[in-house]
Amino acid sequence: MPSKLTLGALHRCLLGRVDASQGLRVGIHFEERTSTGARATKEPGRRTVDADLALREGAVTAARLSAGNPGTAPVAITLDDEEGAVRYTIGGDAFGLLRTRPALFELEDFQARLDAIPVEDAVIDVETPERTGRLVLDAEVTSEAFTPLLRLFDASPPEHPELPLLSHAVALSAADSVALDYWWSLLGVDEVDGRPGSEGSIVCHAQVSIATLTESLGVAVTGHDPVLPPLEDLDAVWQLARRSRAG
Repeated sequence: MPSKLTLGALHRCLLGRVDASQGLRVGIHFEERTSTGARATKEPGRRTVDADLALREGAVTAARLSAGNPGTAPVAITLDDEEGAVRYTIGGDAFGLLRTRPALFELEDFQARLDAIPVEDAVIDVETPERTGRLVLDAEVTSEAFTPLLRLFDASPPEHPELPLLSHAVALSAADSVALDYWWSLLGVDEVDGRPGSEGSIVCHAQVSIATLTESLGVAVTGHDPVLPPLEDLDAVWQLARRSRAG
């Protein structure tokens, strides 16, 4: 039988060029821009989520997370394996305790999810004539196969399940790091008095880049802050961060 080409197989092939002996640094970026209906003539809405993770022996040892609009204070998560504690900070260096270890990123699970996405065809390009620069691979993925990428980091249904997928694109690249980039746009409908009004769009971009871990993330804590309470999970940290910014 013919072999089946998947995003997972392509990603493993490219990631083989990255030295993982000292650990890996994973960057995750998500951006959503909305321009729908009456708001189309105004500044588009924007939402971002970013994660900078350090992985050693497959486990996340440090993380810096941020969400919302650019310029907002980040939430830093440190995983202290030696003391068996998970600590968090919000826009500072004093920490509070997190009662459960968050599931931030697992490389094997990430690639296993990519294994379920078949690739119809792929076009490979090298950005320099000497063929020593970044390798870029544009993958042809059907709309049906692309859908799992919408919830790659979330087991829950997509936020806009009823909105039609207008367009999508997938690319892999490799040089000093290996990156998976994918873009998609959804049809957005603005409601007027509870009824569909004019149409717009929701445009999203996600990137997962993986490189050799060469330095610390710089997630440093100086001591326990009694004002920061022990929290159950990462969702509680985000809620506290939003309340702190609002206050």
